[in-house]
Amino acid sequence: MSKNILAIGAHPDDIEFGCLGTLKKHITQGDKVICLIMSATSVKDASTSKITRDKDISIKEAKNSIEKNLGAKLIIAPFIDTKIPFNSESVSFIEKILSKYSIDTVYTHWAGDTHQDHINTLESTLAASRLISNVYCYEQVPLPRVCSVYPVANHYVDITSYMDTKITCSKCHQSQIVKYNNSNIDIIDNLITLAKYRGMQCNCKYAEAFVVLKSLS
Repeated sequence: MSKNILAIGAHPDDIEFGCLGTLKKHITQGDKVICLIMSATSVKDASTSKITRDKDISIKEAKNSIEKNLGAKLIIAPFIDTKIPFNSESVSFIEKILSKYSIDTVYTHWAGDTHQDHINTLESTLAASRLISNVYCYEQVPLPRVCSVYPVANHYVDITSYMDTKITCSKCHQSQIVKYNNSNIDIIDNLITLAKYRGMQCNCKYAEAFVVLKSLS
């Protein structure tokens, strides 16, 4: 029996970096996949006022990644980047999608993340998903970000056959890759390194790791 999957990310690129390989595996198994991005607005650096994310470019990159390359449905919520709320509006927005598409499995951010948008997206997801059978948290983007708690993975997905798709979709976000490169961060290399590390832990070439919050078999 096919599943109805909802992957939720705070920003364009979060889903690709976190669980794209797993989503591609779902699709090849006949499951229906929907990707929800909670924000896709322009963003300025608080200290320099330089635009670090352009709305039109971000939406174009997200559509190229999710719709064209992954082959999933894309939904973009109306919330503002860096100001995604955890309130009745954000919870209700997710609840409506869960109901409309009969979602039974959710992927979202993990609890130890320190980005405010990721935290509020997780909390909104958990509130909305209280009746959902399966809820998994993917790892944070492999960037130099300090956390007080690091993920203790208890579920692994072999994405060896889907790693090329994960990289292709991630590379669609060229505006963000350039931003990271300007800070001497090779985000694609980091993704590959993380997938190799998780693969080594479960005896395969590449894997994605998750924290299971609920799993009904």
